[in-house]
Amino acid sequence: MNKLLFTLLLLALAAYAQQERVAIIQTMDNNDSIGFNDLAYLTDKLRETAVNVLPKEQYGVMTTESIVAFLGSQERAAKICNESSCLAELGRMVSADFVAQGRIGRFGKDLTIKVELYNVKSGNLIGSFTGDSKDIYGLRDIITEKATDLFKKMLNTSNVKKNAPPLVVAQPPDTHINEKPLQYLQFLIKDGIKKNKEEIQKKSFYLSLEDKEVFYKKNKEKIPVSLVLASTNVFLFGLGSYIQRNIIWGLAQSVLGIGGIVVVSNTSHGSSYQELGTYMLGSSMVIGLVAPFVYQYKYNKALREALNFDDSISFFIDPLIVPKDGTPAVGLAFNVRY
Repeated sequence: MNKLLFTLLLLALAAYAQQERVAIIQTMDNNDSIGFNDLAYLTDKLRETAVNVLPKEQYGVMTTESIVAFLGSQERAAKICNESSCLAELGRMVSADFVAQGRIGRFGKDLTIKVELYNVKSGNLIGSFTGDSKDIYGLRDIITEKATDLFKKMLNTSNVKKNAPPLVVAQPPDTHINEKPLQYLQFLIKDGIKKNKEEIQKKSFYLSLEDKEVFYKKNKEKIPVSLVLASTNVFLFGLGSYIQRNIIWGLAQSVLGIGGIVVVSNTSHGSSYQELGTYMLGSSMVIGLVAPFVYQYKYNKALREALNFDDSISFFIDPLIVPKDGTPAVGLAFNVRY
């Protein structure tokens, strides 16, 4: 069956096609000693410096809203930014070319700040600066003093070829297609396919059918795992189902299995009582053997549906390009498969 993908970008400006996107990620506090508003202000100071230093015809500084749009929601963005161990990978998630972030810590009784700037494509550290202060105002002054020189280091590390011809139609962000691993998609799946189905469909929109197959095979539930969990269920009364977070099936196995043992061990009620206990134990084992494979089937089916393998028409608005004035340019994508 042939699959065709047509993308119509109704709102995109060719003048921005050669811009490189710069993401200033929310400043994080390792010790939770600074309030959210203060962290946001320090982030805004970094972003303001980047806007003032970098040539507007070459660099577009992403707004907080455009970064959140790529990560799904404000809460999810905060969680990902806090848990990410690699700033360059975080930059790939938001389709940036350069990414910077500040982190607040402590040295003795003083507050410390460390700001790093990465080239996302190469993963190389372009530069960084550190400083310490008695209070938040001193951290602000450190940014004011040192951030300008940090962003100037970007000017000789452009990923865009000079004098490149302008593109007429903007292309989808690379992170939707070739970046490995596709961390955000994996995060959404781990967080819950059902509740994140619409977001997974949007983020996998630009994946080719071959890329989807590779991603699906890597993230689907596999038979050997189900076999191990089924064996665990038989001997440990539902533990395998709890591992799969299949709570209802796990409870059924636990109640029937443990209850069966209690009934069988009670020899004072005659053979019929013993027979009931045997049936309960047998039922627990049967459920334990079947449950992991039922879960595997439903999980894999839901994953395929979320990745939009089947013939369908989907219609949604997805942020694609951030222009130089900081306002997200929105591309209207229309997907037809038959």
